[in-house]
Amino acid sequence: MKYLYDPSSDELIASCAARTVDAIAHAWREGRRAQIVVTGGRTGYASAKAIDIALFRLIRNNESFEGCVVHIWFSDERYVPSDSDERNDKGLIEGFSLSTAHCVFHVVDSAGSNPEQEIDGAAANYARDMELEVGSKPFDSVVLSMGEDGHIASLFPGRIDASEPRFAIGISGSPKPPALRVSISLSRLAHANAIYIFGLGEGKIGALEAVQSGPVGLLAANSKNAQVTIMTDQLISGVKQ
Repeated sequence: MKYLYDPSSDELIASCAARTVDAIAHAWREGRRAQIVVTGGRTGYASAKAIDIALFRLIRNNESFEGCVVHIWFSDERYVPSDSDERNDKGLIEGFSLSTAHCVFHVVDSAGSNPEQEIDGAAANYARDMELEVGSKPFDSVVLSMGEDGHIASLFPGRIDASEPRFAIGISGSPKPPALRVSISLSRLAHANAIYIFGLGEGKIGALEAVQSGPVGLLAANSKNAQVTIMTDQLISGVKQ
């Protein structure tokens, strides 16, 4: 696990975007579809916009990439109706406005009339979609943001089964509302070529100091091939950055 410190969150977001688009270009040069994971929240939306701009420039400057596509997965989704403002996918898809013609968005089913009974089916559908499209191949880039309690995606401290074999899981009773969510499992997120985790703002200092014992540490421990980079604008005592 590496730390990348910069007092400017904008610079960190730009760096993550550049690295992610480099990974996309690498996949395209190998003649395959790129697979990336994005996350919600303010930082997630800002990183999506930055990836979009960098991706647009890449395609504009490389005619050979004109017909290439990147498959975009959402690390987690709030299991609410499709017209709810709480959905993560709506804002994130809008963030890819410049490069949308080259993007395939894989969204979680929206909640119906009985969400508590339907959520496991929605998770199974998302897992099936992932199994068909990605299979056993690693994600090219996974972009996550850490909460003040150390959670990533909708995987909260003390509620993670690192051995969970399913690609996606339903979350009930989330400590952070709404209670129902669908998340890519930790084992599937860990299967990536590169993982970037944002820990921005003073409110994340406690989680950053305890990162090794939290969800991020568990993710890193289960990432056999990935380079896990924590991107932070906070100086953490005892950490070489």
